[in-house]
Amino acid sequence: MAARAVTSGNLGSWLIKCDPRVNTELFRAGEAGGVRVTSRCVVRGYRASMMKKGDRVVLWVSGDGRVMARGIWGLGHVTGPVDETAVEPFVPVDIPLFASGLTDADLRAAGVDDLEVQRMPAGSNPSWMSRQQWDRVGALLGEWVG
Repeated sequence: MAARAVTSGNLGSWLIKCDPRVNTELFRAGEAGGVRVTSRCVVRGYRASMMKKGDRVVLWVSGDGRVMARGIWGLGHVTGPVDETAVEPFVPVDIPLFASGLTDADLRAAGVDDLEVQRMPAGSNPSWMSRQQWDRVGALLGEWVG
C-alpha cells in the first residue's frame, strides 16, 4: 500500500476547487457584502474523512481563465463533518470570497509552483497544501489571513 500524501502532521490547509462556469455565484465575488461558499462536493476517501470542523480551507478557482483568473479566491474554515451519506458527499464550509484573487500567475511569480492543484489541475476535491506550502501562500495572502 502506498503511503498517504496527507497526514495530520503535514497538513497546512485543505484546498477546494470550484469552476466559475458551473458555480455562477462566484461572479458576484467583488460585490458589496461579498459572497460566501458554504459547501463543496468532495470525493469519498481518506482525505474527506480527515476533514474536520475548524480546519483551514482555501478556495481555488479553476477553469480556463476566461470567466475568472485561476487561483485563490477565498479563505475560510470547515464548519462540520463531511456528509458521506449523501449521493454526492459534501463538506460544509464558510469561505468568504475575496474581491480579487491571488492568481496562479501571482503565485508562480512568487515562486509557488508546487501546489498539488498546479501540478494536477484535474484532480478531485479535496486537494491540500503542506504546512510549508501554506506558510508561503499565507505570507502572500497577508491581510486576508489576519
